[in-house]
Amino acid sequence: MTTRINKLTRSSVSRLVRVCFAIGVLAIAPQALANPKLFEQAKALIAQLKASQAYMLLIAEQDKLSGNPDFDYLLGVAALDSGKTDEAIIAFERVLAAQPNNAGAQLDLARAYFNVGSLDLAEGTFRKLRAQNPPASALNAIDKYLEAIAQRRLAARKMLSVWGEMALGYDSNLTGVPNDFTSAVQQAFNLIGVLPTGNSLKRKAPYLGAGLGADYVFPISAKWSGYVGADARGRGYRNQSPFNSGSGEVRASAIWDGGRHSVRFNTSYNAFTQSGDAPGDPKPTNDRRAAFAGLDYRVNLSNTQQLSFGAGAAQTRFPKNNVEDFKSTIASASWLVSMPSARPTILQLTAFGSRDKAERKLPDGITDKSKKVVGVRGYVQKQFSDRLNIFGALGGSERRDDSAFARATTVERGEDRMADATLGVNWRFQPTCNLRAQLFSSRNNSNISIYDYTRHEVSSTIRCEFM
Repeated sequence: MTTRINKLTRSSVSRLVRVCFAIGVLAIAPQALANPKLFEQAKALIAQLKASQAYMLLIAEQDKLSGNPDFDYLLGVAALDSGKTDEAIIAFERVLAAQPNNAGAQLDLARAYFNVGSLDLAEGTFRKLRAQNPPASALNAIDKYLEAIAQRRLAARKMLSVWGEMALGYDSNLTGVPNDFTSAVQQAFNLIGVLPTGNSLKRKAPYLGAGLGADYVFPISAKWSGYVGADARGRGYRNQSPFNSGSGEVRASAIWDGGRHSVRFNTSYNAFTQSGDAPGDPKPTNDRRAAFAGLDYRVNLSNTQQLSFGAGAAQTRFPKNNVEDFKSTIASASWLVSMPSARPTILQLTAFGSRDKAERKLPDGITDKSKKVVGVRGYVQKQFSDRLNIFGALGGSERRDDSAFARATTVERGEDRMADATLGVNWRFQPTCNLRAQLFSSRNNSNISIYDYTRHEVSSTIRCEFM
């Protein structure tokens, strides 16, 4: 696409310049000129594509002749075609202040806007001229520029971002288990004196994390764009190697942008690997594979407010523990508001729900781990400068088991209520690098004590992006 634009601006520019200049010369009134010999010399040089020589000839007389529309027009063309676009715009604006209907000045001003990348101004001027039924040569030049504007806009929507990150943190309960496992087992299964082992041990440890990824957005048409992305992440805990983890994800989207309304069709596949420390032969692991497909619809209520609605379906597999496999249907709604001020604030409120259907029964052949989950989440971000902002989030969700005695023998219907809070700061210490430091806390309250736990995690992450 960029090659096509360059082809226009290099191989066709000479012809377009000649056309535009010819139209402009026709627009010069036949009245006596302030300096006929100077004007004729300048016109001859411009017609011969010697714009720099014409500019030097004219600029020497600017103090005397500035304000004369014919002089300003020739000076503008000479400046534009010798690369002095800002001076050209000023000269053409002087012409149009005196002669608002000067088609040549309008056309060349549009060319100047195009050269400096002011595509909206250029397109508006070209379309206004096109509606005036110009001569065929002018119409052809205008159409060429309108085509180039469309191509530039498409090219501007193409973006490749490659990023890498490093993280350092501490997790107070990386296995998510209760403080008193023995009492919890007694409450849930009426078993006395069971001591925690393997995944049931409460573990805490510092960790190191790393990630690498790439995102690519590309235009498909005027309103459609495509997106593909991929990343790989890893986390290693000190002295807790069975719980070291790795993950990889690939993503793809088709995006329709209708201005106020937009729709995004999303797909993704994620693979997570963690051996864990569960007993058994064959040994079960925490490995999982998740595939997702869905859509997201957004509508701008105003310049500062947006509503979005999402729906999708997912399938999650546990290769070494397939009794946990399930399919999900997911829905969400979100309201986003931006509060402009000296320190802008962003607020987002989200409600979500999912229906998770287990694909296999438990060993009794009757029960399974199907469940329903609903929740809400709030997020706020306060901008203190271009480089610094603070953020916070609060969330809550409720889980209800579908099957009786699915997770315990003494509690018929399992119910969990999860609450979490996040507080953090983002500092862009380099143009392409950001430091994110945050504290995350969560608490799960369940009527099955074995699922009661509290977890805290503090982390700092440095992420650098390369466009």
